[in-house]
Amino acid sequence: MAKIKEQASKIKRLIDDPVFKEVIEAVKMLQVNIFMNPDSTTEDRDKAHDIIRALGTIDDYINTVLTDEKIFDNKN
Repeated sequence: MAKIKEQASKIKRLIDDPVFKEVIEAVKMLQVNIFMNPDSTTEDRDKAHDIIRALGTIDDYINTVLTDEKIFDNKN
């Protein structure tokens, strides 16, 4: 079970890292700009959509790890 705490600790360090935050925000903004650009192709918008969904999956994973830690803490 120490693995849960270790993994959550790593995730917390990652999400608190200003470079990580900057990179995620920059990637999101690039994709938003594709959606906002009237000259973007359907293929460009599809790729941007896939990237936004992937970022959402990463966010879901982060939340799952942090929730697992809370559950672990409440049981112990």
